[in-house]
Amino acid sequence: MKHSIKDQLAIEIKSLFAGYPQFVYSKNNIKNLDGIPVFVYHTIEPELFEAHLMYLKNNGYKTLSIYEFYDILTKKKSISTKKMVLLTIDDARSSVWRFAYPLLEKHKMHATVFVIPGVTEEGTSLRKNLKNSWNNECSIEEIHKIDSDDNTLCNWNEIKEMYNSGFVNIESHTLFHREIFINSKIADYIQEDTEVIPYNFKGSPYYTKENIGVQPTLEKYVGLPLFESAPIMFAGPKFEVSGEFRNKCKEIYNNALESKSDWKKEIENFVIKEANNKKYFNSESSSEKDTLEDLQFARDQIHKHLDSDAGNHLCLPWTKGNGKTIDICHELDIKSCFWGVLDNKKINKVGDNPYYISRIKNDFVFRLPGNGRDSLFSIYMYKMKRRISGEKVY
Repeated sequence: MKHSIKDQLAIEIKSLFAGYPQFVYSKNNIKNLDGIPVFVYHTIEPELFEAHLMYLKNNGYKTLSIYEFYDILTKKKSISTKKMVLLTIDDARSSVWRFAYPLLEKHKMHATVFVIPGVTEEGTSLRKNLKNSWNNECSIEEIHKIDSDDNTLCNWNEIKEMYNSGFVNIESHTLFHREIFINSKIADYIQEDTEVIPYNFKGSPYYTKENIGVQPTLEKYVGLPLFESAPIMFAGPKFEVSGEFRNKCKEIYNNALESKSDWKKEIENFVIKEANNKKYFNSESSSEKDTLEDLQFARDQIHKHLDSDAGNHLCLPWTKGNGKTIDICHELDIKSCFWGVLDNKKINKVGDNPYYISRIKNDFVFRLPGNGRDSLFSIYMYKMKRRISGEKVY
């Protein structure tokens, strides 16, 4: 699920005017927060991340564990929230292991990482990270080159070491970070140049539980059509395709390559012809069961690799969900649910509903009350510059 630069800019502007917590807008250096801000990261840039940690430390902020945050929110702990934040990192991209974890440990600060267990590999070793650089075993440049685009995920060995350190909590970002098909309208095709990124693969609607622990390879999906889709966490109607359909499309694709015919047109004609054939399609099904199984399997995988204290909180991919999603969370005894900016909730306060946790981008760490605070103008100029240049912003 990707956004164009125009879409990204529109999202930024909408968020700005929709309303962030008061500290973001305050021109004066207000003394206290009126709740607990939750900041979100994706790709970790070591210089910026450490600057954030130093800003928090120098200005007396406590970075909460997920357990402390939940206990405060649900009134299990009575404590002042004037200088507390929760740092969250989505996907568990390799930069979490390479950069975030060593810096958190170095500064004795905490973050919660939302992992995607269905596409997380076992891993037989630990990749180099900043600790190796600090010990003069390699350069920082070498660590960057391990995964320069940050397109791979931490493996279970790395996740386990981070979790055992006590500075990193591990929670769920759903099993596959996947979408589902919602109708029979073909929107695209998987082609030979389609990127296979574990946390953002176009072919994810074709995933089944047999994909758990197996990295997707393009060969298995190239030639398949992509129908209009939506995040699985919407827990709504779905357009289901069968294994027979997938096999037939692969057959059409391979035959068309041999005959040098238009494989896309042939698949389109096949879909139109067989639109009402339940051997291939089912348009009367709901994804609620899929949503429940996805969350259940995700938690089971985290418990299997770590322990039962992990994996009990959920972060919604693309911040997309609905009331049915929350009902399923209740049914599975998932403790809380993290979104993005919520229109009716700017900051998280004691007694708030833990199934509607509001988060804001990490840019605004520098807007927290304290010495060295950045202006809102400079933050937005930096954001826009990076959006336009095509850099990974989060």
